[in-house]
Parts: sequence; C-alpha cells; structure tokens
Amino acid sequence: MASSSFDPTGAVRFDLRSGSASDSRGERLVLVPSAALDLLSSEALGKIGEHIGRSCGARVAAQLGGDSGVRAAEVETVISHLAGELAIAGVGAVHVERWGRALLVVVSNPSISDDAFVGAVLGAALSAASGREVTAAALGREGGEARYFLGSSATSERVRGLVGEGKGYAEIVASLQGATS
Repeated sequence: MASSSFDPTGAVRFDLRSGSASDSRGERLVLVPSAALDLLSSEALGKIGEHIGRSCGARVAAQLGGDSGVRAAEVETVISHLAGELAIAGVGAVHVERWGRALLVVVSNPSISDDAFVGAVLGAALSAASGREVTAAALGREGGEARYFLGSSATSERVRGLVGEGKGYAEIVASLQGATS
C-alpha cells in the first residue's frame, strides 16, 4: 500500500567510490549549481525542467501505485509527494492553493528565476505522476513566491493571455471560475 506521507529516506544516494549520485530508482543524477542553469536560455531551461519534472513525477507515481494510484489518491497526498520530490530536486518549496476547481501551485524560494523552467518542472511532474497532460502557466511573483496555474493546454494558454493583458492572479482565477460555471 502506498504511503500517504512523503518519506525522503533514500531519495538521493551517493556512491563516493564510483563517483556517482542516483535517485531511489537508480537513475543517475548530477548536482549542478543553480547559478550555472541561470546562464542558459529559457528554451534550454524549459527542456531541462521537463526532464526534472518527469523524473520527479515518475517517482511519485511509483510511490503511489502508478498513475491510477495518483488519480485515486487525495490531492493532499499527491501534493505532499510532489512537494517532497521537488524539494529534494532543489526546485523550491511547493504548496497548493485551491480556488474552486482551479489549482494554483505556489513555489516559495524557487532555485531558478526563469518561469519557463519552473513551469516546465511543475507541468511535467504532474503529467508524469497522473498520466494526463498538464500544462503550467506562470501567474506572477510576489516576494519570494511564484504562482502557477496547472491545467489543460487550452486553459493555460488562456491564462497566459490574461497575464499578458496585465491581469493579476486573483482576477484571472475569478475569470476562469466564471467560464466553468
């Protein structure tokens, strides 16, 4: 049976003799200073973010009994596992805000300032965990927190358009709620 709380034991393994690091599934890891990633283009960061997110999401799915286990689990359980995996990956501290049917993910202290990177990590992680396509759209930053809408590609594109018009996240979420009523 899958654990309802995230357990970081053995999440990262270091083999000093062979000079390697790996995750709990044996996938090799490379520890990279976040400042080095800041040197890359948004496109490159997005690709790296997708890989990191898919790996984190795959580990969550493995912990919760596959994508069907993820979809059957309580939202809080899934988020706890995703937040743990993303914290271990060094992405930042993750929590969720529910606004009716809208799911907003808040990343506190993101390690990379580029929204394409963080959005790619979040979308790919939830996609890999749930077995469903999920896209993230950046809603903006306040202090050390960045908010992202997670949903379908079409709705995420609409959110990006509203952000481009200068709308704040509360107004955007209210607009989305009106559209789903």
